[in-house]
Amino acid sequence: MSVEKVIIVAKEEFLRKNVGQFLRRMRIDCAEVGTIQEAHDYLGRGNFDLMLLDDELPDGSGMEFLQEVNLRPSKPLVVLMGDTVDTGVTATKEGAHDYLLKPFSNEQIQILVKKAEQFAQVVNVNQYLAQSDAEDTENEIIGDCTATNQMRTMIRRVAQTQATVLIQGENGTGKELVARALHNQSPRKAGPFIKLNCAAMPENLVESELFGHEKGSFTGATNKREGRFELAHGGTILLDEISEMPLPLQAKLLRVLQEREFERVGGNRTVKV
Repeated sequence: MSVEKVIIVAKEEFLRKNVGQFLRRMRIDCAEVGTIQEAHDYLGRGNFDLMLLDDELPDGSGMEFLQEVNLRPSKPLVVLMGDTVDTGVTATKEGAHDYLLKPFSNEQIQILVKKAEQFAQVVNVNQYLAQSDAEDTENEIIGDCTATNQMRTMIRRVAQTQATVLIQGENGTGKELVARALHNQSPRKAGPFIKLNCAAMPENLVESELFGHEKGSFTGATNKREGRFELAHGGTILLDEISEMPLPLQAKLLRVLQEREFERVGGNRTVKV
């Protein structure tokens, strides 16, 4: 796989222009933006193979935006750009593909693109193998008895519908395996499979994690963020340990399950999923 589309998110215009010009000489299509909000807009309109991201931007932290980008189903490889080695160490721990220490040369950019292409080839092979495994998920449900065969039949039948499914069972009985089988046998199998453990999230973060939030909706909300429901659009969302969800959120969740719509935290625009 070759790197064909790159988005450069940097506060310094000269950096954006210089890197963009060099990448275009390599016959790579580039978008140049100076804020997180502009990057949001571009990512909403199409996919990119690679993102060069400043660690600090006028409307927020590049490190926080990195975490958000990594939640997207079709995410670019993210390379953080910064001024210190310590920032690079933190960036790779937070999921950055690589780190560029400023100032950097065109040769370093060229090497970076080659490394990204090699990494993408490995990812493509892994995705192919994972897809092959996913198509045989039903065979991973082990057992040959009346109850197991009835469950397989029910999975095949329910997977073809748009129904909301409640999966019950003791710990270790394979509830997530059933959820993945439902996804992989459904018309939505090409879409994302998003999982959220409701018991593992702090109560004050669950709403934002599920529904997303608008910029400025609460302290620390420096930019707009899509929630898990939006990220799962066109695919499947698994809410593990849903009984542990805070009671005030259950009414809002019911609306999503029944009407397939909601508003982000701090927003008034209805989002349909």
